[in-house]
Amino acid sequence: MPPLVSICCVTYNHAATIAQALESFLAQRGDVPIEVLVHDDASTDGTEDILRRYMADYPDVIKPLFETENQYQKGVAMDATFNFPRARGQYIALCEGDDFWCDPHKLQTQLDAMAAHPACTFCFTNGFVRDAATPGVQDRPFLPYYPQEAAFYTPETREYDLSELTRLTFIPTASFLFPREALDRIPRALLLAPCPSGDLRLKLLLTALGKALYVHAFTCVYRLNAGSSVMAHWGEEAAERTRLRCMQTLAMLRGVDAFSRGAHHEALQTLMDGQRRVLLEAAPSRALLVDAHMRRVYRGLPLLRRVKFWGKTILPQRFFRRVKALLRRG
Repeated sequence: MPPLVSICCVTYNHAATIAQALESFLAQRGDVPIEVLVHDDASTDGTEDILRRYMADYPDVIKPLFETENQYQKGVAMDATFNFPRARGQYIALCEGDDFWCDPHKLQTQLDAMAAHPACTFCFTNGFVRDAATPGVQDRPFLPYYPQEAAFYTPETREYDLSELTRLTFIPTASFLFPREALDRIPRALLLAPCPSGDLRLKLLLTALGKALYVHAFTCVYRLNAGSSVMAHWGEEAAERTRLRCMQTLAMLRGVDAFSRGAHHEALQTLMDGQRRVLLEAAPSRALLVDAHMRRVYRGLPLLRRVKFWGKTILPQRFFRRVKALLRRG
């Protein structure tokens, strides 16, 4: 029997968590044939051994690919390059190897909801946030991720257009489900371009095709501050890397804007301005202000942040590195 849902899982050094993720896929109930497409990005901690054991036990279901060199560090889009082309299911679901599903009816619930909302091209649910750095702390609801976003979140099943969806900064990637047919309508170039926020890109592009469907259920657990999490290391990255990340995200958002024919330009411009503010924080020179959008965002900054911008572009970078080092020690 061909799979109805292709579960795509990217993993890297998830030896402590990958088995729980796989077991949560296998525990799904209902009439939902699945395949599990795993991409292991050259793990070095025993993740590969665990995957090979599951592949031996479930050869018709669990289908991993193993890299010998880390592809994420090369800027390769993981799922779009290695998992989506292999998918045979009518629907695709996502869950990374350090997260897991906590509802055995997750897939059936979402499939039933999608059938009742045929105009929707993307589906997500609520979930729980588990702080991996502080064991014993009670899990909290994922949505709304930030308190100020509560006004844009309704705890009931509803549809979101693209502009409305941009008001929710984060939604649980482990809850993503969408028709493979919708994915096929997105130009491959948009999915494969270097982008540090592949989940953001995917939810925006899919929603641009129709609408996003939020199903009010708690179906997954996201591990915050997991050691292998990309977001866990963003605050530690060098300014040069921050600038590259922002420039790639800006290029992605411009691509979404063009793909949606400008129908949600104002909302996407707000996301772009957020990236521009981060760029100004990491700017090594005043050259950024040549761009009219950057000047507009700069003029909207508080006075202290504008002074900081000028200081950083005048004083040598090593001065700020030394100040940061002193502050950490003190």
